[in-house]
Amino acid sequence: MTRRFLALALAFALLGSACQSTGPAQVGAGGSVEPGTAPQRQILLTVRQPESLALGLTGSPNQKYAQRRYGATPSIERILTQLAHEHRLERVDGWPIASLSVYCEVFAVTDGRPISDVIAKLAADPRVELVQPMHVFDTQSARYDDPYVELQASSIQMDIEDAHRVATGRGISIAIIDSAIDSSHPDLRGRVRLARDFVAAGPGPRGGEVHGTAIAGVIASAANNREGIVGVAPDATIASLRACWAVAPNSVAAQCSSFSLARALEVALDLKPNVVNLSLAGPDDPLLGRLLDEIIARGIIVVAARPERGVTGHEFPASHPRVLSAHSATDAAGTPSPYVLGAPATDVLTTTPGAKYAFLSGNSLAAAHTAGVVALLLERGPTADVEQIAEVLTDTTTRTTSGASINACRALERVTDSAFCAQRAQLAKF
Repeated sequence: MTRRFLALALAFALLGSACQSTGPAQVGAGGSVEPGTAPQRQILLTVRQPESLALGLTGSPNQKYAQRRYGATPSIERILTQLAHEHRLERVDGWPIASLSVYCEVFAVTDGRPISDVIAKLAADPRVELVQPMHVFDTQSARYDDPYVELQASSIQMDIEDAHRVATGRGISIAIIDSAIDSSHPDLRGRVRLARDFVAAGPGPRGGEVHGTAIAGVIASAANNREGIVGVAPDATIASLRACWAVAPNSVAAQCSSFSLARALEVALDLKPNVVNLSLAGPDDPLLGRLLDEIIARGIIVVAARPERGVTGHEFPASHPRVLSAHSATDAAGTPSPYVLGAPATDVLTTTPGAKYAFLSGNSLAAAHTAGVVALLLERGPTADVEQIAEVLTDTTTRTTSGASINACRALERVTDSAFCAQRAQLAKF
């Protein structure tokens, strides 16, 4: 199977149309937080709204069902309108966060006042529960300019073929919070069981976006379907929660906002997936941190990408306690924490929109590989918690002079208390 996979992957690498690139994507600090808006002039604010005050019924009395509705109550609407008037703000958008019993509103500061001054005054307002800047999060990947770059066989590096003898992710669900996934891609057909869009500017491209499609391909590309590649967890199911958007058409780089990510995390809470994948990084975000607390408290494993080497001040959500933090196998972890894990992230062949494939690099891919391996472990040990998974992955990491990578097969040996892995994985090059 491995030789066949390598032959197919190399064949696709030679298809110029599948692997054309323009070099590593660079995302400037002035990019928009949602297309058409200015993130540096927006703030995020929450006010208390207990769920019990916002429940309503829809439908006529003779209907056999009732539908819950959780929106802003008239009193909350009045408060938001008053805040906008008193603090000279423009209301942009709003969203109820039922799990935190708050209503979240985006405001724009349309004059020249410093954002810090506006936030300080709002923080002192007793009606305001939380106020913060609108943060921008960047997906953690870079596209290389050589379509014929040597294939780095992450499946060999992590011994995926032998791992699939005992686990393929069957029965495990993964919520990918990212840009749009091309669910019609031949390697992803039938894998995406649910798709939701939380980007306020409108629906994503019908054919998906590069970053989300690439992450989905690493995690769950079908096996033995006579198409391109094999995912780490080919039998896992995916919930595609679009909270990010490509910074330009056909760009691998994508951005997300505090607001869009909060909406996606709130839905993830309701979906109750086994794993949440966040291949993105940005500044510390109080609202998102609280939502992650809720998700982790419910036993959902969260995997996030560490920022690329040299980037400081944008370590969230990988910096959040009990989130599995993934970085390139060739980079030093910088911390002894068992929650910091190395995984393949360089020249990874994966899916892109339009039934194509490309070599991509970046810690986004490390997070995707880690999420896939977590799905394999949960298939064989569904009651495992994040501490147990972190310990197993750390103890079974393959270490060489050039780096350290998690190893799916060795981790499954530990979970199943058996021996079935070939030794070649320990000799893999990074």
